[in-house]
Amino acid sequence: MSEGVAVAVPAQFVHVVGIRREWTGRASSSTLTRTLGADDDAGMASRRMDKLERREQLVDAALRVAEDEGIPAMTVRRVAEAADVSLGLVHYCFRDKDDLVSAVAARAVEQLERAGIDALAQVGDTLLEALQAGVRGMWAASSSSRRRQLVTYEITTHSLRTDGMHAVAVDQYKIGQMAVEQFLTQAADATGHGWTRPVEDLAGMTLAVIDGVCLRWLVDGDQEGALARLDGFAETLARDAAPVADARAEVS
Repeated sequence: MSEGVAVAVPAQFVHVVGIRREWTGRASSSTLTRTLGADDDAGMASRRMDKLERREQLVDAALRVAEDEGIPAMTVRRVAEAADVSLGLVHYCFRDKDDLVSAVAARAVEQLERAGIDALAQVGDTLLEALQAGVRGMWAASSSSRRRQLVTYEITTHSLRTDGMHAVAVDQYKIGQMAVEQFLTQAADATGHGWTRPVEDLAGMTLAVIDGVCLRWLVDGDQEGALARLDGFAETLARDAAPVADARAEVS
């Protein structure tokens, strides 16, 4: 038999914009280290991929349950029924309901991140056009499904009310913050502008506005009003930018 090698096997993974990473919420970040033969190593990698794929399928089922019935109804047993699998299989991939909520939160946030990336391809000739395209793109992602948007708010309240889950709510906003910062930076660069205030502050404000617009839209359903508010915010945001040379002078 071939000589054993040490392999570190991460315990929990989720997908965010196609990149596998450890979830920093309730899911454990510990690693299980085993000494395996070279042949066993390949088999272990295959089984790990099967588990990751199964997790993704179960997250799809969990999200369907959450959209149709709400987070309180998204129990491990209900997800097993929705996915037409055994209860044991769900427990093999997820420790409990909170572990499932963590994975569903990551999937929901992925929408906003993708929207920011897609918006970068629509940058207009002026900074204002770029900003309007960006906030409208993020809005479109958030408003494409009323039920899914409701799920994101339910995840936030569930995470804040549940011991050990606060990090899930924090991570939701951290990922969104990074996506918006990236968009604002690239939109300014593409149009020859610089921000006269820290981009992290502007990104936080942008997220807060989109959050508020989405929440009001869930209540009143006024799509035109939502878009008008976002366009007005983009105009306000553009005032915090200047041509590169002027922006550098203001910052210094």
